[in-house]
Amino acid sequence: QHGNNDEGVESRRLPNYKIYRTQYTRSNEGNTSPFAGMVQVINQTIALLRMRSTWRVLIFGFASFTIAMNWTAGEMILPPFLERRFGEEVPIYTIQSINLIGCLILPPIVGAMTSGREDFSIIMPGLWIMAISSVFVAMFPSAAGACVWQVFITVGEVLWSPRQLSWTASLAPNGSEGLFFAISSARQIMGPLADFMMGAINEKYNPNCPDCRDEYGHFCGNLSTENENSLQCVSVQESCDLFLDNMQQSCPQTCVQCPSWEYTDPSTCWYLLLLVSLVTPISVWFFLPFLRGKYNRDESFYGLFYLTKNRFLGVCGALDDHGNGRRVHTYWDVASESMDSQAGKEDIGGRGDDSSLEITLDY
Repeated sequence: QHGNNDEGVESRRLPNYKIYRTQYTRSNEGNTSPFAGMVQVINQTIALLRMRSTWRVLIFGFASFTIAMNWTAGEMILPPFLERRFGEEVPIYTIQSINLIGCLILPPIVGAMTSGREDFSIIMPGLWIMAISSVFVAMFPSAAGACVWQVFITVGEVLWSPRQLSWTASLAPNGSEGLFFAISSARQIMGPLADFMMGAINEKYNPNCPDCRDEYGHFCGNLSTENENSLQCVSVQESCDLFLDNMQQSCPQTCVQCPSWEYTDPSTCWYLLLLVSLVTPISVWFFLPFLRGKYNRDESFYGLFYLTKNRFLGVCGALDDHGNGRRVHTYWDVASESMDSQAGKEDIGGRGDDSSLEITLDY
């Protein structure tokens, strides 16, 4: 029955698939020399740098460097700040754990509540919340202020950080997600600079008081009971070379109570962190049209210099209505645009077949 129905056989015929060589499938057949491998790595790097998606991820990665200094400050500035100004009894690591516990519990909840929203409509508010979070410990330099700072850091982080990862994965070509995640973490090469800055801030605005500590680092906060006439201060482990002049004085339990300690404003370092952190949301807002990928290079340089209402409202993550009724190209077209213009749409290996795949969406 099927053999007599030529039309039916024709309708069930398998499609004719064609596979074309691209820059991602090119290989060096028959050449296994180290030089050939090096050339292949260089060619792949050049192809990667020609992709607009690579630069979008790279720009966001470096722009987020300053806001990531909040995490560095939580590890390098917060513990000595609390211990030197409020004593050894402050639950420093309990305060630090607020961020860890929040980042463990909240991301699935926030992800479920915001799953239908555009990426940067969630990323931008999260960046602003995290950037201004240090204002609370600057205004209220205390353990309570540090707790509020950790809460706002956590809220901002669970908004923008998971969305940044999903946005990065959506831009990556198939099979290159890990590479793009590495590119998004390129800011880590500037980690030593952040550590140096935090150390300099600690030394200038949150100095130590070695004269009022024992050799183990404990404060000499107790009066010796061995000799009532000596008025010698002791720590929890040993006697200190610190003596009181009279009974009206007390042994220092913090650096603020140490006679030789030079007082510094406890809010200064946190205001500096605030100013540095604000660089990230401002930078991301400036590059937002390019990061969203809705503009071409000839449109006010990827839309960076358009002066529209939505352009300014984008500082809070407002959507840009640009692109309605336009043709938008995927990353394949962007990646091969410059190569096609130079090579006349020829294969990189010198063949005359297609070297790229163009996918266009009309909407």
